[in-house]
Amino acid sequence: MFSKALFKQSCKANGTMWAIISFAVCFMLACVMLISGSDSIGTTISAVEDTIVDREITAAMEVRAINYYENEVDGMTKFDELFLSNIASETANNPTDPQKAFTAAYTKTCGEIQEYVQNKALAVNPEYTQDSAEAQEMLGSVMYAINPNGMFDEFYTSHGEELPENHIQPLIIHCLAGDVASYLKSEERSEYIAQRSEYCSAVFLAGNITKQENVDKMLVELERFGVTLEKYESFGYSYANVKKTAVNTAITYRNRLDYEIGLLGSDLSESEYANKIVQIKKDLTGDIAASLLASLPEEVSSALEEVGQINLYSLVVGSIFYKLAGLLLPIIYVIMASNNLISGQVDSGSMAYVLSTSTKRRTVVFTQAVFLICSLLCMFSLTTVTGCVCLAIVGSKVSLSYGKLILLNVGAFLVLFALSGLCFFTSCWFDRSKRSMAIGGGLSIFALVAAMLGLFGSPVIPKVVRLDALNNFNYVTVITLFDAISIIDGTLTFLWKFAVLLVIGIVGYVVGAIKFTKKDLPL
Repeated sequence: MFSKALFKQSCKANGTMWAIISFAVCFMLACVMLISGSDSIGTTISAVEDTIVDREITAAMEVRAINYYENEVDGMTKFDELFLSNIASETANNPTDPQKAFTAAYTKTCGEIQEYVQNKALAVNPEYTQDSAEAQEMLGSVMYAINPNGMFDEFYTSHGEELPENHIQPLIIHCLAGDVASYLKSEERSEYIAQRSEYCSAVFLAGNITKQENVDKMLVELERFGVTLEKYESFGYSYANVKKTAVNTAITYRNRLDYEIGLLGSDLSESEYANKIVQIKKDLTGDIAASLLASLPEEVSSALEEVGQINLYSLVVGSIFYKLAGLLLPIIYVIMASNNLISGQVDSGSMAYVLSTSTKRRTVVFTQAVFLICSLLCMFSLTTVTGCVCLAIVGSKVSLSYGKLILLNVGAFLVLFALSGLCFFTSCWFDRSKRSMAIGGGLSIFALVAAMLGLFGSPVIPKVVRLDALNNFNYVTVITLFDAISIIDGTLTFLWKFAVLLVIGIVGYVVGAIKFTKKDLPL
């Protein structure tokens, strides 16, 4: 079944071509892996991703700053409304003791404002509870701004902040003066609430954002983007910077809100006016605190986000080299070698000399098939070794593992095994080498070209440069069965596709061998 002499003859005839192509493939692989694994490409991708992450976090902080500001303005305004009602009733109950009336009214109002904020939180989302983090956050922002009896002074002093003006003092003064009702409804009071909310919301946000337990929670959420503590700190989210961002956001929001409200017509009904205010606030929040992705058209923003998260090294090595560029020269070798092994010898007449000896057709076809398969196996063994050496050099900078790299080499070998089965079949079928090369080689080159075109329509390419229509070429090439994405992602989808490639190659060799042993040769 196996002829050593014929095997040596095939090695001499095709050895030089095999050596040149093997060297070229290994050299290209080394260049691709070392260059794409350099810091420059990784830094570029990291910079894009970091820019997106940084802007998204900042936008989230700006939204939170506006929400705190609005929540505190609403809470303190409601506090005044409740206090005005309570001071009137308590004064009627204690006409001779204004201090007692004030204390009772203030204490009652503090309790009612807590209930008001908690109900407001439940109205925002029915799934919240009074003890939920969201409800407590809303309540906390209001109570920190009111700071009843200085109960939250430590929060301010622990961050090196000046204590806000005692919220009780202005109320006492105007209660004693007898004009508390007019004061609470005055422009002076509105300005006081706005300025106090600007300051207190910024301190509250900065204090909470920089709290270690909250930083740890954010790092857990950002881990999938490769954000470490060191990288997070490089974004500059210090207490001072967060506070500055919050203050600037609140001032911008407040001034623009006043301007937009001033443009409203006086002919609006009360309900129309209220609806307009709600819409203005929503639009301003989206405009001032717009994230980088939200500020772009949806398709562009999703494409940019995809670029930021793409594994460029795996794309270049897995989908571009092993599945395309790295197959070109081996396919040429397969076309030339399979043609030289059978049909070329039949066409030149040398097959007649081989068969004139005691060598049988079955031995010839088996030996030539073994040579072709072994030469491909040796070729990709060399690329595997080359890839592992290169990965050891750049391993700390990329996410590709040795196991995945070996599977990529196995996949590339199986593709060549399937195509070699096709070329070997045509070489056995036809007596003229030009027909064998035209059909077997033509189909093999078509498979590679279709895979190249299909790559630009496949999901592995970012949307910003993807041409979805070209994905149809992936359905007409056997190379699609080499699922590099599955290997890189760590799924097992590639297994059944590898099995199909193996079957295609075996069928090609077996059918070709049967045809050669039974057909009439022009000897």
